This record gives sequence, C-alpha cells and structure tokens, in this order.
Amino acid sequence: MIPVIPHMKFTILTEKTPEEVCHIMEEATMVRNGLIRFSPGGPDFFGEVWDSEFEVMPILPLGVRNSFQPVIVGDIRKQGNETAVEIHMRLSWYIFAFCVAWFGMTGLYFAVCLLNLIVGHPDSWKGIVSAVGYFLIVQLLARAGFYIPAKKARRRLEELFGDV
Repeated sequence: MIPVIPHMKFTILTEKTPEEVCHIMEEATMVRNGLIRFSPGGPDFFGEVWDSEFEVMPILPLGVRNSFQPVIVGDIRKQGNETAVEIHMRLSWYIFAFCVAWFGMTGLYFAVCLLNLIVGHPDSWKGIVSAVGYFLIVQLLARAGFYIPAKKARRRLEELFGDV
C-alpha cells in the first residue's frame, strides 16, 4: 500500500567501523547555525551528528527552496563484522502537520460532498471532483518534493559509506 505521507526507511551495511562512519558523516555535514549557505564542493548535508546517530537534511542548490525535502535520521550500530546504518527519511514536523491537516480537511470535505450526493443533491459531484483534485495536487507536490531529493541523498549516503 502506498503511504499518504511520504517517508523512506532503509539500512546501509558497510565494512567501516561505527567511528569511521560517524567521522565520514561529520565531514559531509555542515553544522546547523542560522542561515544555510550553498557552497559548491562543500558539504552535502546540514544538521547534527552525534556519536551513534545523526539528523541532517540535504543542502539544496542555490536558489532552490523545497519545504518537502527529507529530514534524514540515521542510527549507527555494530552488526556482527559490519556496521549497520539504519536510515529513516521523513518530512519535517511542520510539513508533516500541514499534510495531515490538509489531507484530513480534504477527506472531510470529500465525505460531506459524498453524503450530499447520496442524499440527493445532484451538484455535489463538483465538490467530490474538487476534493480529489486538492488531494492529488498536494500529493504530487509532496511526493516530487520529497522523493527526488531523498533518492539523491540515498545514493550519496551509499557512496559515502561504501554499500556492501
């Protein structure tokens, strides 16, 4: 089943030690401090890296604004002879709340229009069509805004950690 709110979970296995993975992530991450500046050839992410976890966001190209870009939460742990980096990509909490409210109100509007149609108001089909349209527009925006940078970030993380 396709999730209504976009998110992505995966695990990267690497032969590097957890300390090496943490160091690699620190080098690829700019510490979050005020405004984010784009620097070509600079870090790929901004955020925070701790001993066994990190929370970062991809740095977007200059002039690009994307509210739906993923927040990447990683957990670094030893797994046998390898290191497992469990990654969960999600929307920021503000955008998550926006999507939940938008989809909830759209669903309520759809239900009211459907009930009106069942009761016998013949023009209610217009409301049903508009509710479906509102839902699809935000779905397209959220999915394109989330999955395009998420897939690029996944490829970059796999390059950094040397996927086994």
